[in-house]
Amino acid sequence: MVVTRGCSGFTLAELLVAMAVTVVALGLVASLVRPVSMAFQSLPEAADAQQRLRVAVQRLTEDVTGAGAGPVSGWAARAVPAWPAVLPCRWGGEPLGTRPEGCAQHDAITAVTMPFAAPQAMLADDLAPPAGALRVAPVSGCALSHAACRFRADARVIVADDSGAWDLVPVSAVSSDGLVLDHAAAPVTRPYRAGAPVGEARSSAYSLRLDPATRAFQLRRAADGAPDMPFLDHVASLRFEYFGRADPPAVIDDDDPVRRRAAYGALPPPAGVDDTLDAWPAGENCHVFRLDGLPLPRQAALPTGADGLAALPASLFTDGPWCPDGASLNRYDADLLRIRLVRIVIRIQAQSPAVRGLDASVFAAPGGGRDAARFVPDLEVRVDAAIRNR
Repeated sequence: MVVTRGCSGFTLAELLVAMAVTVVALGLVASLVRPVSMAFQSLPEAADAQQRLRVAVQRLTEDVTGAGAGPVSGWAARAVPAWPAVLPCRWGGEPLGTRPEGCAQHDAITAVTMPFAAPQAMLADDLAPPAGALRVAPVSGCALSHAACRFRADARVIVADDSGAWDLVPVSAVSSDGLVLDHAAAPVTRPYRAGAPVGEARSSAYSLRLDPATRAFQLRRAADGAPDMPFLDHVASLRFEYFGRADPPAVIDDDDPVRRRAAYGALPPPAGVDDTLDAWPAGENCHVFRLDGLPLPRQAALPTGADGLAALPASLFTDGPWCPDGASLNRYDADLLRIRLVRIVIRIQAQSPAVRGLDASVFAAPGGGRDAARFVPDLEVRVDAAIRNR
Protein backbone atom coordinates (compact mmCIF):
# COMPACT_ATOMS: atom_id res chain seq x y z
CA MET A 1 0.00 0.00 0.00
CA VAL A 2 1.29 3.45 -0.95
CA VAL A 3 1.07 6.18 1.69
CA THR A 4 0.99 9.75 0.39
CA ARG A 5 2.41 12.37 2.81
CA GLY A 6 1.25 16.04 2.53
CA CYS A 7 3.88 18.77 2.06
CA SER A 8 4.41 21.11 5.11
CA GLY A 9 6.13 24.58 5.57
CA PHE A 10 5.75 28.16 4.29
CA THR A 11 6.21 29.68 1.00
CA LEU A 12 8.57 32.61 0.62
CA ALA A 13 5.62 34.97 0.12
CA GLU A 14 3.99 33.81 3.36
CA LEU A 15 7.26 34.28 5.24
CA LEU A 16 7.66 37.83 3.95
CA VAL A 17 4.10 38.70 4.90
CA ALA A 18 4.58 37.30 8.42
CA MET A 19 7.83 39.24 8.88
CA ALA A 20 6.19 42.45 7.70
CA VAL A 21 3.31 42.00 10.14
CA THR A 22 5.78 41.32 12.98
CA VAL A 23 7.87 44.40 12.16
CA VAL A 24 4.77 46.61 12.06
CA ALA A 25 3.58 45.21 15.39
CA LEU A 26 6.96 45.76 17.02
CA GLY A 27 7.05 49.28 15.62
CA LEU A 28 3.65 50.01 17.12
CA VAL A 29 4.75 48.64 20.49
CA ALA A 30 7.97 50.70 20.39
CA SER A 31 6.02 53.83 19.47
CA LEU A 32 3.82 53.27 22.50
CA VAL A 33 6.65 52.41 24.88
CA ARG A 34 9.01 55.26 23.90
CA PRO A 35 6.80 58.12 25.19
CA VAL A 36 6.28 56.17 28.39
CA SER A 37 10.02 55.73 28.87
CA MET A 38 10.58 59.43 28.18
CA ALA A 39 7.81 60.34 30.60
CA PHE A 40 9.41 58.22 33.33
CA GLN A 41 12.53 60.39 33.04
CA SER A 42 11.23 63.87 32.22
CA LEU A 43 7.99 64.06 34.22
CA PRO A 44 9.61 63.44 37.65
CA GLU A 45 12.28 66.03 36.79
CA ALA A 46 9.61 68.57 35.78
CA ALA A 47 7.56 67.90 38.91
CA ASP A 48 10.64 68.20 41.10
CA ALA A 49 11.60 71.53 39.51
CA GLN A 50 8.08 72.88 40.02
CA GLN A 51 8.05 71.81 43.65
CA ARG A 52 11.44 73.36 44.35
CA LEU A 53 10.32 76.59 42.70
CA ARG A 54 7.12 76.64 44.76
CA VAL A 55 9.00 76.12 48.02
CA ALA A 56 11.55 78.83 47.19
CA VAL A 57 8.92 81.42 46.24
CA GLN A 58 6.75 80.66 49.27
CA ARG A 59 9.59 80.95 51.77
CA LEU A 60 11.14 84.05 50.21
CA THR A 61 7.85 85.92 49.98
CA GLU A 62 6.89 85.00 53.56
CA ASP A 63 10.15 86.37 54.95
CA VAL A 64 10.20 89.50 52.80
CA THR A 65 6.56 90.45 53.39
CA GLY A 66 7.06 89.97 57.12
CA ALA A 67 10.10 92.27 57.19
CA GLY A 68 9.88 95.66 58.82
CA ALA A 69 7.42 94.95 61.60
CA GLY A 70 8.22 97.03 64.66
CA PRO A 71 7.07 97.48 68.24
CA VAL A 72 3.37 97.14 69.01
CA SER A 73 3.49 98.55 72.56
CA GLY A 74 4.77 101.74 74.16
CA TRP A 75 5.74 105.02 72.48
CA ALA A 76 7.64 103.22 69.72
CA ALA A 77 4.38 101.66 68.48
CA ARG A 78 3.29 105.15 67.40
CA ALA A 79 6.61 105.99 65.77
CA VAL A 80 7.87 104.99 62.34
CA PRO A 81 10.44 102.16 62.60
CA ALA A 82 13.78 103.69 61.60
CA TRP A 83 15.88 100.63 60.89
CA PRO A 84 16.14 98.89 57.52
CA ALA A 85 13.59 96.14 57.00
CA VAL A 86 15.59 94.45 54.25
CA LEU A 87 19.29 94.57 53.46
CA PRO A 88 20.53 93.82 49.93
CA CYS A 89 23.25 91.46 51.14
CA ARG A 90 23.81 88.39 53.27
CA TRP A 91 24.09 89.77 56.80
CA GLY A 92 24.65 87.80 59.97
CA GLY A 93 24.44 90.59 62.53
CA GLU A 94 27.99 91.94 62.44
CA PRO A 95 28.31 95.78 62.40
CA LEU A 96 27.42 96.86 58.88
CA GLY A 97 30.14 99.52 58.87
CA THR A 98 32.81 96.84 59.15
CA ARG A 99 31.86 95.19 55.84
CA PRO A 100 34.54 96.24 53.32
CA GLU A 101 32.35 95.09 50.41
CA GLY A 102 29.36 97.10 51.60
CA CYS A 103 25.79 95.86 51.39
CA ALA A 104 24.57 95.95 47.79
CA GLN A 105 24.34 92.49 46.20
CA HIS A 106 21.85 91.56 43.50
CA ASP A 107 21.68 87.87 44.51
CA ALA A 108 21.41 88.08 48.30
CA ILE A 109 18.96 89.55 50.80
CA THR A 110 18.41 89.71 54.56
CA ALA A 111 14.96 90.35 56.02
CA VAL A 112 14.69 91.68 59.59
CA THR A 113 11.49 91.82 61.60
CA MET A 114 10.14 92.15 65.13
CA PRO A 115 7.36 89.53 65.26
CA PHE A 116 3.98 90.63 66.59
CA ALA A 117 3.87 88.05 69.39
CA ALA A 118 7.55 88.40 70.36
CA PRO A 119 8.52 89.90 73.74
CA GLN A 120 8.98 93.68 73.71
CA ALA A 121 10.22 96.12 76.33
CA MET A 122 12.17 99.38 76.70
CA LEU A 123 15.48 100.28 78.27
CA ALA A 124 15.06 101.08 81.95
CA ASP A 125 18.52 102.74 82.17
CA ASP A 126 20.89 104.41 79.75
CA LEU A 127 23.05 101.90 77.93
CA ALA A 128 26.68 102.79 77.22
CA PRO A 129 28.91 100.41 75.29
CA PRO A 130 30.57 98.14 75.95
CA ALA A 131 27.79 97.08 78.30
CA GLY A 132 27.36 93.63 79.73
CA ALA A 133 23.60 93.72 80.18
CA LEU A 134 20.42 95.49 79.10
CA ARG A 135 18.17 96.55 81.95
CA VAL A 136 14.65 96.64 80.57
CA ALA A 137 11.19 97.65 81.74
CA PRO A 138 7.80 96.36 80.53
CA VAL A 139 5.74 98.43 78.08
CA SER A 140 2.46 96.64 78.75
CA GLY A 141 0.61 95.01 81.61
CA CYS A 142 2.33 91.71 80.96
CA ALA A 143 5.21 91.21 83.41
CA LEU A 144 8.53 90.31 81.80
CA SER A 145 8.78 87.36 84.20
CA HIS A 146 5.67 85.84 82.63
CA ALA A 147 6.38 83.13 80.07
CA ALA A 148 4.43 84.93 77.31
CA CYS A 149 6.41 88.16 77.72
CA ARG A 150 9.78 86.85 78.87
CA PHE A 151 12.79 87.12 76.57
CA ARG A 152 14.55 83.89 75.65
CA ALA A 153 18.20 83.31 76.46
CA ASP A 154 18.91 82.12 72.90
CA ALA A 155 17.08 84.97 71.15
CA ARG A 156 18.34 88.10 69.44
CA VAL A 157 16.96 91.54 70.21
CA ILE A 158 16.84 94.86 68.39
CA VAL A 159 17.82 97.90 70.41
CA ALA A 160 16.92 101.11 68.57
CA ASP A 161 16.13 104.77 69.03
CA ASP A 162 14.45 107.53 67.06
CA SER A 163 17.74 108.73 65.52
CA GLY A 164 17.98 105.75 63.18
CA ALA A 165 20.54 103.92 65.32
CA TRP A 166 20.03 100.23 65.93
CA ASP A 167 21.84 97.11 67.10
CA LEU A 168 20.89 93.48 66.72
CA VAL A 169 22.49 91.54 69.56
CA PRO A 170 22.19 87.96 70.83
CA VAL A 171 20.94 87.40 74.35
CA SER A 172 23.11 84.99 76.34
CA ALA A 173 21.20 84.97 79.64
CA VAL A 174 18.03 86.38 81.22
CA SER A 175 17.54 87.15 84.92
CA SER A 176 14.85 85.32 86.88
CA ASP A 177 12.58 88.39 86.85
CA GLY A 178 13.15 88.94 83.11
CA LEU A 179 14.44 92.50 83.64
CA VAL A 180 18.13 91.96 82.81
CA LEU A 181 19.31 90.68 79.43
CA ASP A 182 22.94 89.71 79.24
CA HIS A 183 24.73 90.13 75.93
CA ALA A 184 28.33 90.32 77.08
CA ALA A 185 29.61 88.41 74.05
CA ALA A 186 28.29 91.04 71.61
CA PRO A 187 28.36 94.60 72.96
CA VAL A 188 26.25 97.28 71.31
CA THR A 189 27.99 99.70 68.95
CA ARG A 190 26.77 102.98 70.47
CA PRO A 191 25.01 104.43 73.54
CA TYR A 192 21.23 104.29 73.90
CA ARG A 193 19.08 106.33 76.25
CA ALA A 194 16.52 104.97 78.68
CA GLY A 195 13.17 104.46 76.98
CA ALA A 196 14.65 103.08 73.73
CA PRO A 197 12.58 100.12 72.49
CA VAL A 198 13.93 96.60 72.82
CA GLY A 199 12.27 93.73 71.01
CA GLU A 200 12.96 90.14 70.10
CA ALA A 201 13.85 89.98 66.44
CA ARG A 202 14.08 87.49 63.60
CA SER A 203 16.31 87.62 60.56
CA SER A 204 16.54 85.46 57.46
CA ALA A 205 19.43 85.77 55.02
CA TYR A 206 19.39 84.22 51.55
CA SER A 207 22.29 83.92 49.14
CA LEU A 208 23.60 81.85 46.23
CA ARG A 209 26.68 79.67 46.47
CA LEU A 210 28.29 77.27 44.03
CA ASP A 211 28.06 73.72 45.34
CA PRO A 212 31.48 72.12 44.70
CA ALA A 213 29.95 68.63 44.63
CA THR A 214 27.41 69.26 41.87
CA ARG A 215 28.99 72.36 40.29
CA ALA A 216 25.52 73.92 40.41
CA PHE A 217 24.34 76.96 42.34
CA GLN A 218 22.60 76.37 45.63
CA LEU A 219 20.20 78.67 47.48
CA ARG A 220 21.32 78.93 51.09
CA ARG A 221 19.48 80.32 54.12
CA ALA A 222 20.80 81.59 57.43
CA ALA A 223 18.24 82.14 60.20
CA ASP A 224 18.90 84.45 63.14
CA GLY A 225 22.62 84.77 62.56
CA ALA A 226 23.31 81.02 62.41
CA PRO A 227 25.66 79.65 59.73
CA ASP A 228 23.91 79.40 56.39
CA MET A 229 22.61 75.99 55.38
CA PRO A 230 21.60 74.52 52.01
CA PHE A 231 17.98 75.35 51.29
CA LEU A 232 17.49 74.52 47.61
CA ASP A 233 19.65 72.83 44.97
CA HIS A 234 20.07 73.60 41.29
CA VAL A 235 19.03 77.26 41.35
CA ALA A 236 20.01 78.60 37.94
CA SER A 237 19.83 82.27 38.98
CA LEU A 238 18.53 84.55 41.71
CA ARG A 239 18.03 88.30 41.57
CA PHE A 240 16.41 90.88 43.81
CA GLU A 241 15.17 94.25 42.55
CA TYR A 242 14.10 97.05 44.88
CA PHE A 243 11.39 99.69 44.57
CA GLY A 244 10.30 102.34 47.01
CA ARG A 245 9.45 105.91 47.87
CA ALA A 246 10.35 108.39 45.18
CA ASP A 247 10.12 111.34 47.55
CA PRO A 248 12.88 111.84 50.13
CA PRO A 249 12.11 111.88 53.87
CA ALA A 250 10.52 115.11 55.08
CA VAL A 251 9.55 116.66 58.39
CA ILE A 252 5.82 117.33 58.73
CA ASP A 253 4.57 120.16 60.99
CA ASP A 254 8.10 121.08 62.02
CA ASP A 255 6.86 124.20 63.84
CA ASP A 256 4.43 122.24 66.02
CA PRO A 257 6.29 120.47 68.87
CA VAL A 258 3.36 118.11 69.42
CA ARG A 259 2.41 117.15 65.88
CA ARG A 260 5.84 117.21 64.19
CA ARG A 261 6.75 113.88 62.67
CA ALA A 262 8.72 112.30 59.86
CA ALA A 263 7.05 111.17 56.65
CA TYR A 264 9.29 108.11 57.02
CA GLY A 265 12.72 107.41 58.43
CA ALA A 266 14.18 108.99 61.56
CA LEU A 267 12.78 112.27 62.88
CA PRO A 268 15.52 114.91 63.35
CA PRO A 269 15.74 117.03 66.50
CA PRO A 270 13.91 120.37 66.49
CA ALA A 271 15.77 123.39 65.12
CA GLY A 272 18.61 124.39 67.44
CA VAL A 273 18.51 121.14 69.41
CA ASP A 274 21.58 118.92 69.14
CA ASP A 275 21.55 115.15 69.57
CA THR A 276 24.89 114.56 71.28
CA LEU A 277 24.89 110.88 70.32
CA ASP A 278 25.42 111.57 66.61
CA ALA A 279 27.82 113.68 64.56
CA TRP A 280 25.21 115.82 62.77
CA PRO A 281 24.77 119.52 63.56
CA ALA A 282 21.91 120.71 65.75
CA GLY A 283 18.46 120.04 64.28
CA GLU A 284 19.81 117.65 61.64
CA ASN A 285 20.15 113.94 61.06
CA CYS A 286 20.97 111.53 58.23
CA HIS A 287 17.82 112.53 56.32
CA VAL A 288 17.55 116.26 56.93
CA PHE A 289 19.78 119.34 56.97
CA ARG A 290 18.68 122.85 57.76
CA LEU A 291 18.97 126.02 55.72
CA ASP A 292 17.87 129.18 57.53
CA GLY A 293 16.18 126.92 60.05
CA LEU A 294 14.07 125.09 57.44
CA PRO A 295 14.41 121.28 57.22
CA LEU A 296 15.50 120.16 53.74
CA PRO A 297 16.13 116.59 52.53
CA ARG A 298 19.67 115.30 52.05
CA GLN A 299 18.43 112.72 49.53
CA ALA A 300 17.23 113.49 46.03
CA ALA A 301 13.78 112.83 44.63
CA LEU A 302 13.68 109.89 42.19
CA PRO A 303 11.69 109.29 38.99
CA THR A 304 8.38 107.56 39.67
CA GLY A 305 7.33 104.48 37.73
CA ALA A 306 3.88 103.57 36.47
CA ASP A 307 3.06 101.85 39.78
CA GLY A 308 3.90 104.94 41.80
CA LEU A 309 7.18 103.56 43.12
CA ALA A 310 10.74 104.42 42.13
CA ALA A 311 13.32 101.86 41.03
CA LEU A 312 16.16 101.71 43.55
CA PRO A 313 19.42 100.55 41.92
CA ALA A 314 22.08 98.89 44.07
CA SER A 315 24.39 101.89 43.66
CA LEU A 316 21.90 103.93 45.68
CA PHE A 317 22.67 101.84 48.77
CA THR A 318 26.41 102.55 48.90
CA ASP A 319 26.74 106.33 48.50
CA GLY A 320 25.22 107.65 51.76
CA PRO A 321 24.05 109.62 53.57
CA TRP A 322 24.71 107.23 56.43
CA CYS A 323 22.41 106.61 59.38
CA PRO A 324 22.73 107.33 62.23
CA ASP A 325 25.97 108.96 61.00
CA GLY A 326 29.12 108.08 59.08
CA ALA A 327 31.09 107.31 62.26
CA SER A 328 28.70 104.65 63.55
CA LEU A 329 29.95 101.06 63.38
CA ASN A 330 26.47 99.87 62.44
CA ARG A 331 25.83 102.56 59.84
CA TYR A 332 23.59 101.94 56.85
CA ASP A 333 22.63 103.94 53.77
CA ALA A 334 19.61 106.15 54.39
CA ASP A 335 18.08 105.06 51.06
CA LEU A 336 17.45 101.59 52.50
CA LEU A 337 14.52 103.14 54.35
CA ARG A 338 12.89 103.98 51.00
CA ILE A 339 12.32 100.30 50.17
CA ARG A 340 8.67 99.30 49.98
CA LEU A 341 8.67 96.42 47.51
CA VAL A 342 11.11 93.66 46.59
CA ARG A 343 10.91 91.88 43.24
CA ILE A 344 12.15 88.32 43.51
CA VAL A 345 13.37 86.77 40.25
CA ILE A 346 14.34 83.13 40.65
CA ARG A 347 15.10 80.48 38.06
CA ILE A 348 15.18 76.74 38.76
CA GLN A 349 16.73 74.07 36.53
CA ALA A 350 16.20 70.33 36.31
CA GLN A 351 18.73 68.34 38.29
CA SER A 352 19.60 65.74 35.64
CA PRO A 353 21.78 66.98 32.74
CA ALA A 354 20.07 64.37 30.54
CA VAL A 355 16.89 66.47 30.37
CA ARG A 356 18.68 69.76 29.71
CA GLY A 357 19.56 70.67 26.14
CA LEU A 358 22.16 72.97 24.58
CA ASP A 359 20.02 76.05 23.92
CA ALA A 360 21.36 78.72 26.31
CA SER A 361 18.13 80.71 25.98
CA VAL A 362 16.19 77.82 27.53
CA PHE A 363 18.82 76.28 29.80
CA ALA A 364 21.03 78.43 31.99
CA ALA A 365 23.33 75.45 32.46
CA PRO A 366 23.16 73.37 29.24
CA GLY A 367 23.23 69.61 29.71
CA GLY A 368 23.87 66.57 27.57
CA GLY A 369 20.34 65.90 26.36
CA ARG A 370 19.80 65.42 22.64
CA ASP A 371 16.17 64.35 22.47
CA ALA A 372 13.87 67.39 22.59
CA ALA A 373 10.98 65.23 23.76
CA ARG A 374 12.85 64.59 27.01
CA PHE A 375 13.79 68.22 27.73
CA VAL A 376 12.68 69.97 30.93
CA PRO A 377 13.20 73.72 30.36
CA ASP A 378 14.28 76.00 33.20
CA LEU A 379 11.43 77.54 35.21
CA GLU A 380 11.61 81.25 36.06
CA VAL A 381 9.17 83.31 38.09
CA ARG A 382 8.98 86.96 39.16
CA VAL A 383 7.15 87.77 42.35
CA ASP A 384 6.61 91.21 43.91
CA ALA A 385 6.67 91.14 47.72
CA ALA A 386 5.63 94.31 49.59
CA ILE A 387 7.19 94.78 53.01
CA ARG A 388 5.20 95.92 56.05
CA ASN A 389 3.87 99.48 56.02
CA ARG A 390 6.44 101.79 57.57
